[in-house]
Amino acid sequence: MTTTTMNNTYHHIFETTNGKAYLSALPKIGKITSGQSFLYKKNGTHSMVIDIRLTNNIDQKTLQESLNKTLQRYPYLTSKLVLKNNKYYLAYNKLPMVVTQAEDLRRLGGPETNNHLVDVTFNQHQLFISYHHALTDGRGIMPFVNTLLYNYFSFKNNHFPEIPGINLSDDPLQPDEMNEHFDNLPSLDQTDESIPETNHHGHQLIETSDYLRDRSYRQELVIDRTSFMKFAKAHHATPAIAISIMVSQAIQQVYPNITSPLVTNMASDLRNGVTNQNTFRNCVGSIPLAIATNISTDKEFTVTATQFRDLIKAHKTRQNLRAEVSKMAYLFEKLDALPTFDDKQKMLNFIDNLLLNTFILSYSGQTKLGEYEQYIDEMHTYMSGTKGLSIEMLATNGKIFVDITQSFNSDVYITTLAKILKENNIQHKLSKQIYFKTPMDSLNRPVI
Repeated sequence: MTTTTMNNTYHHIFETTNGKAYLSALPKIGKITSGQSFLYKKNGTHSMVIDIRLTNNIDQKTLQESLNKTLQRYPYLTSKLVLKNNKYYLAYNKLPMVVTQAEDLRRLGGPETNNHLVDVTFNQHQLFISYHHALTDGRGIMPFVNTLLYNYFSFKNNHFPEIPGINLSDDPLQPDEMNEHFDNLPSLDQTDESIPETNHHGHQLIETSDYLRDRSYRQELVIDRTSFMKFAKAHHATPAIAISIMVSQAIQQVYPNITSPLVTNMASDLRNGVTNQNTFRNCVGSIPLAIATNISTDKEFTVTATQFRDLIKAHKTRQNLRAEVSKMAYLFEKLDALPTFDDKQKMLNFIDNLLLNTFILSYSGQTKLGEYEQYIDEMHTYMSGTKGLSIEMLATNGKIFVDITQSFNSDVYITTLAKILKENNIQHKLSKQIYFKTPMDSLNRPVI
């Protein structure tokens, strides 16, 4: 495909109904509020990556065609960021999003990606979708991923099946899909139940005291969904809750004399607590789930899983989500009011060294690609640079993928987790430890 043809194809995105809606809305939706904590870090923000391993090698021309088609449904993901008066705004990006075969990931927001905040690269059968958390979160990017995969497999097979839940390229945008969710926040009703008490203070893993900046290690667990869900359902646990408890069990087995609670900081989608519930923007909080006693029996596992479900249910009432969003809105309002870029960076200095004890867990859910899931072998998601222990989960094609990232060089927890899976007759395979680094963004920043 020539450069002229590529440019013409790319610009056709903005001639579609959705593309025109995006361009007309830009002056109103352009201000970045929810993603600010990822924009003023001193050294930039690492890319979040979705790593999809297909059963066959990838055809670049078909993937580019599929990407162009997909962006007709998600034109807002073509945005670039511009800095004006020390504030970042989404802006129209006239340069195309170009699929490239590459062994290394590219830096988002700069020349390497034509200033795009989403990048699609591949290497043989491996497809990489990198995105910037200032733009969107896991729930915001996954519909794009599903549509891209649907288009790619459909073009490859010359077959376009109806699969429920897939946004097709000519499907209209939701009325609030592009909106900032901190706009028009619903008021808090103080007569509603208060936020449930949760324990934020957990055991600090001893290995985190030897934290090495910019050193990240990752191991991949591929779990058979059938045997795993049989166990989870028998213990009244969701997939995320089951893994949360099992990781805590692993920590308890490694260090049986721990007396402080083990806390899972579980990612929580806050959209039910805002007006713009279909927003693609970053809309994530967390709920701490604490285990204060040793979990060694099936009964104790089930009791804990039930407690976690009740805590999550209470946390996800609209009133409690609104309260959490309101706290975040207050923080961003203070950040927004600071006059200089340096002031904003200083306010957010704490994030660079933030350690959430005991570990972080995020489950992005299950793809629903129907007959096309057979072409996906594995699907992982990860980001380097997080201090401590963090876990990312995805599910597709009868498998659950658990990526455990650490800022320390030890496999003691994940090998113990694998042993617990084996003891419970859950089929799985565990990769070797991988040293990795996802690239920092190259956004325009003032010289301070």
